[in-house]
Amino acid sequence: MVKFFSRMVKLEEEVKSYLYHVQRSALIFEEAIQDYLKGEIARFEVRLDEIGKLENEADRIRRTVKHKLYTHMLIPEARGDVWELLESLDKVIDVTKKMIENFSFEKPVIPDFIKEDFLNMSEYIGKTVEELVNAATAYFSNMNMVNDFSNKVLFYENEVDKLEDTIKKTVFSTDKLDTLSERIQLRYFAEKMALISDVAESVCEKLSVFVIKREI
Repeated sequence: MVKFFSRMVKLEEEVKSYLYHVQRSALIFEEAIQDYLKGEIARFEVRLDEIGKLENEADRIRRTVKHKLYTHMLIPEARGDVWELLESLDKVIDVTKKMIENFSFEKPVIPDFIKEDFLNMSEYIGKTVEELVNAATAYFSNMNMVNDFSNKVLFYENEVDKLEDTIKKTVFSTDKLDTLSERIQLRYFAEKMALISDVAESVCEKLSVFVIKREI
């Protein structure tokens, strides 16, 4: 029995560590976008390196958790849901890394008149992921709070959508851009940034189902 509880404690620590990595990915994303918009390209590239290392470490932790869930028969009544939750959270890290990579590869020119919108979008995306991590943490410690955090995720995700629409309307109505390709590229980056919060919303929807299943 002592050995079982010891294993559970270690599993909880690893899950918390994984959730920290998910949250950290969003913070790195915020910092990367800020650096890019300020023209701090060297610092931006450091963020890209950081997110790559973080993804590798998060993958290692996730595999360790999966191994312990199934080999040690821990939380058998919900281990499938726990694993699906971690797999879904992994998508948050994936799309965050890909977004930073896209900025590095394509080097879009963000005009001054929409820089603030892109900056605000990155901040709301960070808040969306932060509340998602809070919701996931609550799933393991206080399920009554999951919906409260999920509602915050929905709120911030909606704010991201508003900014996405604002950017699209602006770039296709302004006379400050010379070519259609510039407008299309800016629209593309707004859409791909918003995808991070869309994924966070999707994970929250799954989380709500997992809570209902555990309450039955």
